[in-house]
Amino acid sequence: MIVPEYLIKATEEACASYKPNALRERARELSERYLAGKAEGGRVVSDDALAAAYAAVRMPATYGAVRAAASLMRKNYDGVFENMLDAGAGTGAAYLAAREALGLNRATLVEREGSMTRLARKFCAAGGAEAEFVSADLASYTPDGKYDLVIASYVFNEMSEAARNAALDKLFAATGKVLLIVEPGTPYHFGLQRDIRNYLRSKGAELFSPCPEGAICNLSEGDWCHFSVRVPRGKLHKFLKGGDAPYEDEKFTYSAFCPGEGGRPARARVLRRPTIAEGRVDLRICTAEGVNDVAFRKKDGAPYKAARKLNAGDEFDSAK
Repeated sequence: MIVPEYLIKATEEACASYKPNALRERARELSERYLAGKAEGGRVVSDDALAAAYAAVRMPATYGAVRAAASLMRKNYDGVFENMLDAGAGTGAAYLAAREALGLNRATLVEREGSMTRLARKFCAAGGAEAEFVSADLASYTPDGKYDLVIASYVFNEMSEAARNAALDKLFAATGKVLLIVEPGTPYHFGLQRDIRNYLRSKGAELFSPCPEGAICNLSEGDWCHFSVRVPRGKLHKFLKGGDAPYEDEKFTYSAFCPGEGGRPARARVLRRPTIAEGRVDLRICTAEGVNDVAFRKKDGAPYKAARKLNAGDEFDSAK
């Protein structure tokens, strides 16, 4: 997954106002705040320097996760997206990622932190992306009208359960076609996604991706469903994070809901990177009946060849 050049350049320009070592210290501070956990309703990015550090060290991974999730969702949805609502928009990474994945070019970005919105304006302008900006807290914000796509990415960990459910009610009511929720790919956030799925299903929402239709999640304790996207790291990113690796793998979870027709759930989905040995492929797949482990051998012919080409997150059809 490649981060657009305009976004890299705009990020570098935003960081150029700060001395490198000072910005590195803010990046370290930002990392500590995230590792310590976000308090319910807490402020993690509260000034321009922290926002710049966030854009350099966290935005590429957020962009990659949302773009990957939107692309996976797109495979299970028939329809055209023209506009979207980015709820808790931050630097606008979700909108810019969805724009690349889905082809839309008009959005309303809702964000409470002025430091983040100022960067979002710059990044959208750099990419020629049409956007309206709304200064509001997601917990109290009520959308005006409906949007083809509504995205909330990396935001619900900051909210209490009551506030989260109230926000979900309003976001789903504003959803014309698809509501996409993206969160980090950790055991905790998978549990959060499962709570969101259960809540919205109880309200009549149709979950069509990534889960197969009617799937019952029977993952054992300590296991969790997540996906991964590889994001390249530039010189600035490596300097601020103090590492030399040319890339990072961002793990994420996602849920895509629709209020009516359009979603086409997968028959089954690959949950882990396939294990490929001589003449054998082992897969862990999610089906409507739950999670199963299946194996294909060379003698199976076409299904074996198809299984060798699969990656984690891909749809699985044993008939192929």
